[in-house]
Amino acid sequence: MLKGKMSVQNKTLYGVIAFLVAIVVIVSGLTVVYYSQYHQAESQDSTYVSELNRLNMKYISDVYIDYGNGTQTWYNNTSVEPGWNLYTVTLLVTNGNVNATCCEYGSHFVEGIGGIQNSNTRDWFLWTYNSTSLWQTANFGPDEITVQNNTVFAWTYCGFNSNYIPTCSP
Repeated sequence: MLKGKMSVQNKTLYGVIAFLVAIVVIVSGLTVVYYSQYHQAESQDSTYVSELNRLNMKYISDVYIDYGNGTQTWYNNTSVEPGWNLYTVTLLVTNGNVNATCCEYGSHFVEGIGGIQNSNTRDWFLWTYNSTSLWQTANFGPDEITVQNNTVFAWTYCGFNSNYIPTCSP
């Protein structure tokens, strides 16, 4: 081999090294872009959470959920913004753990809460409470019920009869 001339093996080795360097540069660049976008999103989330915390929550509501398996949870003294509907409040108290379809009849149809889904024999029922008639099934969907101060609502998961009347109550 003559001095100053590269062998085929050396050229191949240099080609592989150049390729690997190019890959490292590309991956590093993508990492920087991802890192930048991640921090931008994190900053926006932080701003959003701060804005939510800053809101002057004015209404207090209580929500009861009976999962039909012995688990029952009260979300007492839930602070809500005036004008919120019961669907929004349900999302709030369950940390978004609601499965629903929207809005064929003007409101969300709740098909599951907390991972418990409607079945052929059991469904989620929405209840309202007042001191005169106590608990009664809601006449409207959760989007159509505006939460007022000191209101009480319930969701129950239970069976129903042939007229679709629930076999349970809160």
